[in-house]
Amino acid sequence: MKIPQKIKALLGFAKKSRQLFAGEKVVENCLKTNRAQLILIATDFSEKRKRFFIEWCAEKRVPSFLLGTKEEYGKILGTTPRSLLAIIDKKMAEEICKYLS
Repeated sequence: MKIPQKIKALLGFAKKSRQLFAGEKVVENCLKTNRAQLILIATDFSEKRKRFFIEWCAEKRVPSFLLGTKEEYGKILGTTPRSLLAIIDKKMAEEICKYLS
């Protein structure tokens, strides 16, 4: 599923307010420290790692969604392609979850 324009805008706001983290190691750290409020996983991420993060999020009771591609995440962030995004702001995460549900 492509990332809807509204979600792109919300991710842009989260990035500017430093409430968005990208990349496998950084997202792992957010989950370990219980800061993550929402995890977005690229659809073209490896199946094994996708399953690992989905199960870990379920265990930690953090919502997770398969959405977009690594390339799309990279374009939104203005960096190289990324596989995972973590939102640490509760209100922003709720807004994105509401839109995706």
